[in-house]
Amino acid sequence: MENLSPNPILETRELWWNIDHNIGKIVFYVMAAISVAIFIYGFAQKLGAIFAGKKEKEDRNTNIKDRILTVLTFGLLQKKIKEKKSGGIAHLLVFLGFIILWLVTDIIAVQEHVFKTIHFFQGTFYKWVSFAAEIGGLLLLLGVISFAARRYIVKSKNLDNTQNDWIQLLFLALFVVTGFMLEAFRMAGTNQIEDFAPIGAALARLVSYMTVEDLQNSHQVLWWFHSVLTFVFIALIPYTKFSHIFLSPLTMYFRSDRHRGQLSTPYSLLELMEAEAEGKEVDEEDFLAGVFTYDDFSWKTLLDSEACTSCGRCHVMCPAQNTDKPLSPKHLMLDIRGLAGKENREEVYEHISPDVLWSCTSCNACVEECPVLIEHVDTIVDMRRALLQSNMAPSNLQATLKNIRTKSNPWGLDPNDRAKWIDEIKEEKGIEIKQASQGNFEYLYWVGSPGAFDDRNKAVTKACAELFTKGGMSFAVLGKEEKNSGDIARRAGDEGLFQELVLENIDTMQRHGVTKLITHCPHTYNTFKNEYPEFGFAGIEVYHHSEVLAQMIKQGYLTPSKEINEVITYHDPCYLARYNDVIDPPRYILDSIPGLKIEQIEKEERKSTCCGGGGAQIWYETPGQQINDMRFEELNEHNPNKISVACPYCSIMLSTAATTALPGTNAPEIEDIAVTLAKSVA
Repeated sequence: MENLSPNPILETRELWWNIDHNIGKIVFYVMAAISVAIFIYGFAQKLGAIFAGKKEKEDRNTNIKDRILTVLTFGLLQKKIKEKKSGGIAHLLVFLGFIILWLVTDIIAVQEHVFKTIHFFQGTFYKWVSFAAEIGGLLLLLGVISFAARRYIVKSKNLDNTQNDWIQLLFLALFVVTGFMLEAFRMAGTNQIEDFAPIGAALARLVSYMTVEDLQNSHQVLWWFHSVLTFVFIALIPYTKFSHIFLSPLTMYFRSDRHRGQLSTPYSLLELMEAEAEGKEVDEEDFLAGVFTYDDFSWKTLLDSEACTSCGRCHVMCPAQNTDKPLSPKHLMLDIRGLAGKENREEVYEHISPDVLWSCTSCNACVEECPVLIEHVDTIVDMRRALLQSNMAPSNLQATLKNIRTKSNPWGLDPNDRAKWIDEIKEEKGIEIKQASQGNFEYLYWVGSPGAFDDRNKAVTKACAELFTKGGMSFAVLGKEEKNSGDIARRAGDEGLFQELVLENIDTMQRHGVTKLITHCPHTYNTFKNEYPEFGFAGIEVYHHSEVLAQMIKQGYLTPSKEINEVITYHDPCYLARYNDVIDPPRYILDSIPGLKIEQIEKEERKSTCCGGGGAQIWYETPGQQINDMRFEELNEHNPNKISVACPYCSIMLSTAATTALPGTNAPEIEDIAVTLAKSVA
């Protein structure tokens, strides 16, 4: 075959150089057709199995523009991936390199098959495309090397090597290396050293000692190897981790547009009651909730499990995993994926231990970290619903739920004692607390069960009431009329009890004309703000006490004046910071107190470590180190005088940890921001 001249007038290259244009092309396209067919068949099977999953009530086809923007933000721009520099940079290199090489291949395909008579792949354009291919290959190779170093040399703790990861890295590395060598053999064989493709040109000079015949033979063998490698890669995509290239964008697109603090609602108890009242026939199947068998998994859960890249970011951030508990969000997703290939896949809880699910605090750290937006907590709660109905819940938790059902508080204490604090604050401070039944108030202060029954949290209730009174706020409380908000029941999996409480509480507040509500519990705050509106609680303004107190200071209704010369660390509650982005108000309150010094800690704001009390876990103990002990150690690293909190669960959990971790010593006091502020306000 005639070689190109060393200095052609219009630079280009022969697309099928050194390859038989007849038999060679036929074999090439037959292999291409087979690989694409296997690819389509594999994905058809996978998607068919996914979308055969249980249908949801939630419509995931709304707000299409926002969904597309989500894919672009988290997929194309890799918003989450870039947050972790080590793995993020490696992934970005591979991603960019892969995309560039894909586009170059598409350009060549268009020249070959679409514009056969119009030769655009030449001249300056050809030079730029060739240079881009060099850059793409280099980026991809650097990314693969980085991934290999993290996995096999550094051995990052979020990664495991139980899968075929090394094969995939080898595939990508061979792509690039063989591509560069093909370029070198072609350049040397045609005596066309293209310096605008510097890597290929450098390698071409290294092999220039070979004869033309040896160059052609080496090129031909390597060309077919490279082609087979390409088509095997395409065929295997649906069956390997590479499938995330296509499944991850789907997970992102179908991400729930519910607020992150709102769990899915499997049925409506109100609709059931209305149907029964009207004498309509009710299909009980419509009011079943939970995952009893594999077929009960929602299609979104199955999609999540298939899209999981096993990157381990959720694994590293999970407080349960970090305290040697059986839960790993990553392995849960992989185990659900693995159920599809089990002979007895219907026996879900023979393959996934209930202890895994009861280890979750619903802190949402896994969801926060996941680069492909998998919704782990929704899946865990859905599985808990089945466990609870199957009597596979911890006995302490079952007793707690019984207490809530019968006494409307988790301790099972006398509901009549819920208003005792009102008499106590009158005796201690001379403050009269208005009850909602008396009417004429602007804000309803929802005290909550801890604020009414737990001594350390009653102090928070009294501090809030005192501050509200000093600030001239018009507020009232429900007193004995108040019930549990239902947060514990819902996250434990008792959807029926949750909805019963919702309907009762909404009825009570509507009777009293409530339009604004304050609570000092982030769990109650989240439930009222994000979950109650679905059941008819729309139009009610819901505030956390930190938001209200911060605003009262800003507007001059409260003035912290007494110095508190202490060093503190502040603990961000999961349901306040991570779920609801309430980060600045608590800090504003603490910053406004004269003399108070706040020490910054590593894990704070949306990256805060859970106290261990969420997801109903405050009511039962799991094996391994306790999460509250781990969090206390993080908060106590700077030896503060106090640890400041803004949540009754955090107060209970961290106070317990302080006693456990530093028995008989001067452990830092755990104090709510409202109590601290009340000490400073004259």
